[in-house]
Amino acid sequence: MKSKRPKLKRLTRPPLKRIRPVLKKASYPTSQSEDEAQEALASLEERLHELKLITAALDDDLEEAPTKGRGKSQKSLDLIDAAYQIAKEIHPCTVRAICYRLFLEKWFKAMGWDDSMAKSNTNSVGKLLTYAREHEMIPWDWIVDETREVEGITTWRDVAEFGDAVKRGYRKNYWAMQPRRIEVWAEKGTIRGTLAPVLNKYGVDFRVMHGHTSTTVIHEVAEDTLDSDKPTTYLYVGDFDPSGMDMSERDLPNRLVKYGGNAKIIRVALTEADAQTLDHRLGFPASDKAGTDDKKGDSRYPWFVASYGDWCFELDALSPVILRKRVEQAIRSQIDRAAWNHAMRIEKAERESMAAVLAKWPGASMPSNPY
Repeated sequence: MKSKRPKLKRLTRPPLKRIRPVLKKASYPTSQSEDEAQEALASLEERLHELKLITAALDDDLEEAPTKGRGKSQKSLDLIDAAYQIAKEIHPCTVRAICYRLFLEKWFKAMGWDDSMAKSNTNSVGKLLTYAREHEMIPWDWIVDETREVEGITTWRDVAEFGDAVKRGYRKNYWAMQPRRIEVWAEKGTIRGTLAPVLNKYGVDFRVMHGHTSTTVIHEVAEDTLDSDKPTTYLYVGDFDPSGMDMSERDLPNRLVKYGGNAKIIRVALTEADAQTLDHRLGFPASDKAGTDDKKGDSRYPWFVASYGDWCFELDALSPVILRKRVEQAIRSQIDRAAWNHAMRIEKAERESMAAVLAKWPGASMPSNPY
């Protein structure tokens, strides 16, 4: 498979002759129009990305001792370029989401690898993506991994810094004025970063269930629903496989009822419709979960096959763009728009009042709510 972008042939032309054509393709703003400025910035970013690919290809030439083998091969550069284009479209996303797209677009086969989502392939992509980010070929914040975040206690250097945090950090809880409360639940913590733009926009709480979650967590959730004076809805995203479907369709609802909870669980993704429309090359046979003489299978396998068929998919197989859009639509369907707009007006007045009270505190002026 050939890259859609011009091939950057390795070590065949002097550096300046390679760079000049790239720079000529960049457009520069000739007016103060915001749209034109954004278009020009996007053009410059594309040219910068190409220059970084050239730098990687010329790695040997830039070394004092021109030893072969230090730069990346043409195939690796092509794959990095393809990953850049994919990440640019779907970020924030996980490494695995990029792998699914690369696999679907036949890049694994182009690399001479096994044409599958084998761990050896995804690990190789992970290494190339690490190289690409370390060499500023792909922005770090395009690829997320929420499983390794540092947890700590919020502190401030002094009272002045705290005042600045108050000015910038105030955000009204719009859900306090809504007739219902919602949370987004996920089978895996790795999806948090993918959904962050939507969760932040609507101020929705997010809970990782970590598979068949503990009795303690389910009991606490049940207690929360009983303590609330509003009906509760949980929007669930997870894998379409025996365990993933069991969690949202049987295990979690049944255990909530067992502990007296009163809530509605809506599965947002993956759904049966997704299983029908996703490319089957992105999935795997349910029989992989059946077990063998040497390996214990998933006890939910017979129920899954009888209920949903014989093909499974990971949540990462769904485009992050589609997932975010679907979760946003599910959230918006739960919102009382009149109450939401009323809360926004109150927040604006409160922020103006707070700005006046804190006017004597050092720090930045109070910005508007970006959401």
